[in-house]
Amino acid sequence: MTQPTKGFICAATLSYAYYEAMVTMVESLKDEIPDAQIAVFTHEEWVTDQDRKLFDHLFTPTPVHNRTKLWALDKTPFDITCYIDVDCHVIDPGLNDIFDELTDDCDIMMSENRPYNSKVVYFQDADQNNGEPRELHHFDEDHIALAKAGNAHKFRWHCGMFVYRKNEVTDKVWSEWVRLYRLHNETPDHSGMGIYPKSLAYWDTFAFWRLLHETDLDIKIKRLPNDAKYNFVTGYRENELKYGTKKSVLHYTIPPEYVKETTIRETGLDTTCGSFDIFK
Repeated sequence: MTQPTKGFICAATLSYAYYEAMVTMVESLKDEIPDAQIAVFTHEEWVTDQDRKLFDHLFTPTPVHNRTKLWALDKTPFDITCYIDVDCHVIDPGLNDIFDELTDDCDIMMSENRPYNSKVVYFQDADQNNGEPRELHHFDEDHIALAKAGNAHKFRWHCGMFVYRKNEVTDKVWSEWVRLYRLHNETPDHSGMGIYPKSLAYWDTFAFWRLLHETDLDIKIKRLPNDAKYNFVTGYRENELKYGTKKSVLHYTIPPEYVKETTIRETGLDTTCGSFDIFK
């Protein structure tokens, strides 16, 4: 029986700061897991001869966009893929265990945001909150009630590091994620957000959460066991790790000032977000 192919993908296109971070991330990955397969989505003109030696697969051309990853997910050359943000640093070979975490009854496995460290959004019917959805930053009684109702877990997924199986379901998920993100950002005055706060339009994670809330797709998604091992985000508490477990990945944030300085400037290009013209 043929074994499924396994590898990592990442993307960097709108800002050269993202590309520099991606090279550093891939170097750290190869240092810890020398035989790791990595596919990158970027611009040919940014890739040096030295960088090219790091990349097992190079995909060009790509959209000039800060959410190129949404476009890249269904183009993975692997059967089982770990998507990893460029603002990550691999510090332990235990990251390779992530492929074994994906069980046969699951399409996607993700880590969860921690309410003390990030925004958590919940969806309610308009008449439950004067026509507006609620945006919660911490656990409270309503939050717990939603969790007991079996819905809250859908909206805590962290979209900066996850493992997935390439199949018909995930291909449709990624396509719908692109559609929703474009709806949020390419409609006049972000009218595609509907009743949801326009401040969340640029956040790809919000589009994913909305997808899960509204889709009819039978998506089998689970939390990664000991997820902090694979995605230890800046601000996480050390006790998030199970006893004796090492962190595999540190997830930080590239300074926005540097991203802005190195953003591609083109006539007519929305440099807040970029251009999705390649999708058309």
